[in-house]
Amino acid sequence: MTGNAKRQWQYWLPIALIVAASALRVFICFQHNPMDSLSSDMLRHWNNGLRFPRGGYTGAADPIGYQVYMFALERVTQSNRFLVALAAALMSVAMPWTYYRAARGFGLSKIPGLWAWALIALAPSLMAIYHFIMMETLLLLLEGLALWMTARYLRRGGRRAFLLFVFCWTLACLTKPTVAPLAGICFLWVWWKRATPMRHILLGAALAFVMLLPQVVRSYVVLGFVAPFGNPWLTRIQLRSGVKTIHLYVHAPVNERERFHLTDTDMQFLSPSCVIAPLEPLSHWAMRRAWDNSQATITIDSSHGERDWKQAYDSFDNDPDEWLAQGRENVILFLFSPSWPEVQFGQWDGHLEYGSRWIWAPLILFVFVFNLRDFARRRFYLLPVATTVFTLVLAFQNMVIMEGRYRKVVEPLLLLNAVWVLAAHDRTNRRTATPELQIAACAVTGSGAPKPAIQG
Repeated sequence: MTGNAKRQWQYWLPIALIVAASALRVFICFQHNPMDSLSSDMLRHWNNGLRFPRGGYTGAADPIGYQVYMFALERVTQSNRFLVALAAALMSVAMPWTYYRAARGFGLSKIPGLWAWALIALAPSLMAIYHFIMMETLLLLLEGLALWMTARYLRRGGRRAFLLFVFCWTLACLTKPTVAPLAGICFLWVWWKRATPMRHILLGAALAFVMLLPQVVRSYVVLGFVAPFGNPWLTRIQLRSGVKTIHLYVHAPVNERERFHLTDTDMQFLSPSCVIAPLEPLSHWAMRRAWDNSQATITIDSSHGERDWKQAYDSFDNDPDEWLAQGRENVILFLFSPSWPEVQFGQWDGHLEYGSRWIWAPLILFVFVFNLRDFARRRFYLLPVATTVFTLVLAFQNMVIMEGRYRKVVEPLLLLNAVWVLAAHDRTNRRTATPELQIAACAVTGSGAPKPAIQG
């Protein structure tokens, strides 16, 4: 095979895979219509959209970003099944493309970038979620868009690019704050690399404040305390309590009902991680709380604001040994847990998701080995640095019970990082030939930091 023919093959194969994966993504959203799975969290998200901006205590306790999307989706589609499936399909197809644009901005050439696009588009974990009404569907798209805007600002500079960068990351965090650590990493990186002027930072802070303000006001009025990214107390209590099921009763006094259209709320919360054995069929290991039917009841008076939540949290004693034990469980769940709700319904793409969960631990090991080798040689790039730090933060966080679904935000980064590692030789050649790509990639070598790009 000649060099030109080989290059053509390398170019057209990932394109063929992208087309096939995109067609499959569309097919899945119509075969398993999101409207057919309105239960549990999916029903809550749908109802939050229907009742937005009111939504009661439950609506105010959730992040606002996905509620705005669901509100707009319902108003535009009028709950038409075909249009809802079409919206999910379009979002599913667009999501991998945003990471391709980010990869190109960070310095990958076209063919490795296409392979990254193909891998993300084909990943069952990043495909099956799109026939459910879940926050992650919008979150993954916004994360890719925010990474693209990060690379764009690093390459071009300028006030407009910086404000787009801030806007996209704030929007992603308002959808689900899981990506907040990644947003922080990217902000620190661009502040360091671009020497962002203070006036731009102040404008970005003002933009972020304006975007956060509606949920700040809404949470303070309804919940009684400021929660710009949603109420964090329930998930924190769920982990700290050590019990399998939380029975939550939120009481709304008469005056609160009249002012904010609240009702008494009586719900049970059970993490999917409490009813799985993530290492099957190799082991029957499960969280300790999975082996019993322990319960805890929490009563919240909405007129007391945050007080009852803090008292409930403090009522569960958590010594250092228990804290470490919960942390170890979370690491195992992060590495091997399947994603709910895909695996719940017994559909063929859910089975693919369940089987493919084994790839993430080896992939993490693979990219970490090469990333750490580069770090030891004083070669730092944003993509591997962000992937490494963000993965470690999610794996070792000990604030919520980890679920396979929470891992999704790092999965595209791991696939991008793997392609980055495999394309190292090609990237080095291009960087040597094209100095602008060195700036876009933002490397720090032993010879010092690259010169800043011309402000655009």
